[in-house]
Amino acid sequence: MNHRFTITVARAAVIFVKSVLMHREFLVFKQVGKSPETMTTASTRQEVIEEGRKHLLIEEGRKQLLINLRRRTTREPSFKLATDTLNFLRKVVLHGTYNNLEELLALLRENGLILSGAYPSELVMRNLVLMVCKLARESNSRETNGEFDSPYDSLNKLWKKEDKENQIGRSAKTIRKKLIQAVNDIQIEMETCREHISAQGQYLVHMNDVLIVHSLSTSTTLSSFLAGAKKDKKTRVFSVQIPTEPDDHDAVSISLCEVAGKMCEATKVILSGATVFPDGSCLAPAGGLSICLAAHRHSVPVYVLCAFYKIAPFFVPDSSAVIKHSLPGLPVAMASKWAGRVRVLQPALEMIPANLITLFVSNTASIMPSHIYRLIGDYYHPDDVANY
Repeated sequence: MNHRFTITVARAAVIFVKSVLMHREFLVFKQVGKSPETMTTASTRQEVIEEGRKHLLIEEGRKQLLINLRRRTTREPSFKLATDTLNFLRKVVLHGTYNNLEELLALLRENGLILSGAYPSELVMRNLVLMVCKLARESNSRETNGEFDSPYDSLNKLWKKEDKENQIGRSAKTIRKKLIQAVNDIQIEMETCREHISAQGQYLVHMNDVLIVHSLSTSTTLSSFLAGAKKDKKTRVFSVQIPTEPDDHDAVSISLCEVAGKMCEATKVILSGATVFPDGSCLAPAGGLSICLAAHRHSVPVYVLCAFYKIAPFFVPDSSAVIKHSLPGLPVAMASKWAGRVRVLQPALEMIPANLITLFVSNTASIMPSHIYRLIGDYYHPDDVANY
């Protein structure tokens, strides 16, 4: 009896495994839009299965990225989000199905719209998608012409048009190889941004400066910048801390309401930016607007630290659409009492206008707010921005 029961269980397990594999194969064929009955040869069937597996791999990577964003309770550093997005786009380039540049751009644009539609407040993801599109165009052009000659770089080249017919006919294998190398170079540049920004601290911060900083415990770039500035100079630092943030830095902690009193002693204000817009405005941690207004009242210069992947190529007419709100963190007694009656808003970011900012400190140079728009052409293509 036990022997028959064991055989029955084994047969049931085999049937279950076969059904799972058949269902998996059905999903693969469904992903590519074909049915198993239409496959006449084994080689064609295998090619379709391989193509479907690549589609599923991209879809699983996108779902995992969105799930990780959904699970987080606090806003993660922009560098981690940019790294995760770039790794996903690398999968799209490697495993995506396309035959030419136009199909590759459409595939990148499709996945980018899904990401930005799910989280419109995370502008870094949108920036990375548009950067990879620009890299794809450059890789394709260099493969044919030896260099990337954009008609948008100069007024004298505006009459030239890109050779779209040749773009359609070029090999996808060659584009993929060149683009992966370019994406890897962007990854290396992202990893060295913090080091290059901190190296500028010794030139921008002078002896006996009194600095007011904000969100020091949550910004590793700001911490590195101060460390580079204090190597051979004596400075005083006032750190505007939120009560829930840890205080583990060598700085005098002050609350946001004390900023106006301490601003008369300060010589510089240093903030960490989340996103920089073409008009010179930026998104900074909540509380930064009050600090900048106080600095403007006392004529204190304001420096904003930002890496190249935080520079957005488009304007945002309504800042509330891109400002993420954090969890209020109410006590249990108050949360249970006010559940469904009161909505507590706690924005994580604030919009700071360009007239309150003196200088943007990027990984390449220090830039005035009125010159930010000049960097957009280095990282983005006008056609990609217009069609996104």
